[in-house]
Amino acid sequence: MSELVLIEENEEGTITTLKLNRMDKKNAFNVDLFNAFKEAIQKVGQSNTRVVVITGQENVFSAGIDLQMLAGGDLSSIGIDDIKKPSNFRFFVNTYIQPILAAIEKIEKPVIARINGYCYGLALELALACDFRFTLDSATISMIESKIGMNPDVGGTIRLTRIVGIANAKDIVMTGRSFDGNEAYRLGVVNGVASNLNELDELIQKYADELIDAAPLAVGLSKKLIDDLYGKDLAFGMEMETLVSSQLVQTKDFMAGAIAKLTKKKPKWKGK
Repeated sequence: MSELVLIEENEEGTITTLKLNRMDKKNAFNVDLFNAFKEAIQKVGQSNTRVVVITGQENVFSAGIDLQMLAGGDLSSIGIDDIKKPSNFRFFVNTYIQPILAAIEKIEKPVIARINGYCYGLALELALACDFRFTLDSATISMIESKIGMNPDVGGTIRLTRIVGIANAKDIVMTGRSFDGNEAYRLGVVNGVASNLNELDELIQKYADELIDAAPLAVGLSKKLIDDLYGKDLAFGMEMETLVSSQLVQTKDFMAGAIAKLTKKKPKWKGK
């Protein structure tokens, strides 16, 4: 496993933290960091961990994409000869970058973004792909693309609009302005805000504990239902809900949960 993404587990093995670790470039994503992150997501997605936390080392979440790479860096290792050619650029983003962030949504575990400093452009798009986001009030957050003559292209417009609505999405995307954690909370970008790192960790731990107290299969499949059914026909959505619940009602965890509720005890989940 590359040292560009550090993987840390708590003692119980219930929470896994992925720490971006390209600090000399403020965790800006180049091919190496993309590859390391992809590998880390695949690993935790197949593990028994219950909650995944994505953060940065020290006081930087991520400065976004490495502009040197976009401006003509060597992408021959992934089969891209000329990134400035529009068709090559689209191929690179659509088939290489987008699936890496989409994998965050596809793993059947809750994923929390812990924003602890600069969070620009692609880094904010990464956070938006997570299920929940918590930040320091002192964080500097920006969908910066319009300031460099670009637009968000890794889900930054569609995911942001789903989360904060059209008016706030236009404000954030079209201006490219920076805002702090308090305004991110006001705009609905994040689920919670803290004034220091200890408070941030306590906030995330409390939220993670709530997720861990719930049945893992139910949490994971509910995540898929919410993501996959957004904007779909109501009748189709309810059919899919019933299809999933008809499977969950046969699990050992459902029986454990039902018995625990009746006996007023805490269930022991097996993920089966």
